[in-house]
Amino acid sequence: MVRSPQLQDFSLLLEVFRGGLKLGLTTREEIVLWADHIIVNTDEPEYSFIEVSLSHDVNGLVEVLNKYIKPTDNPICDRALLGLIYHRQPIYDVKEIERVATLVGSMSSWDRLTSFEDTTIYKFEDYDLYYADDLTQLQVELINFLDIYKAFSLENYKQWDDINFQVLELLKEEEIKVNIVNESLRKAWAKNEKKRKLKFHLKKIGAIVLLSGFFSLMNALLDDRKTKHFTLYLIVFYIFLRLSYEWWKRRKKLS
Repeated sequence: MVRSPQLQDFSLLLEVFRGGLKLGLTTREEIVLWADHIIVNTDEPEYSFIEVSLSHDVNGLVEVLNKYIKPTDNPICDRALLGLIYHRQPIYDVKEIERVATLVGSMSSWDRLTSFEDTTIYKFEDYDLYYADDLTQLQVELINFLDIYKAFSLENYKQWDDINFQVLELLKEEEIKVNIVNESLRKAWAKNEKKRKLKFHLKKIGAIVLLSGFFSLMNALLDDRKTKHFTLYLIVFYIFLRLSYEWWKRRKKLS
């Protein structure tokens, strides 16, 4: 005899239902229709499905789901929701892209997703800092990111484990691309920093050579006249101290 389905058998799907309700990605009506389908096609349906079917509003439905769903750390739930955003949000309408970016950014989860996913989602959360007024670039990167999860849908939840494996492979590829770009930027920064330090040392050497030449010239003039000019030495010494102090301040600021 085939066992009648129980609500707990659909824990991941129900978690996505609940998360989707909170994010505006799923509706009470479609969840009720899902429960009704199970009730109609089951000889003795579990009462929990009837509770879902009889819920009068979203809050009542969430209460029912909270009663039967145990918290999970499974990242498939987050990735399935990102798939719903890809399919159900106007990501190709640049006028709506800021709202969609905010929606994706609200899904920050530092204990379930990969570091690449968390970092990318965080960028969308603070899109105004990373993209400023360049909404086109924001849209392109948002679509590219969500495209990773497009295989997820509510209809194929039985294949979510296999789809998640494929998504992990795609995430590895994207992370490699990002690491290559970051390494290129790091090398470029190191090269510029090396040039900056070289220019700084050349300026320092130039200042020392200039001061040395100035003192040599003054000594030559004073020796030719065979006289002592204490006041002139004092002025030269003050200028030397002043230049040294300015150089020290500039070096401290750069460091």
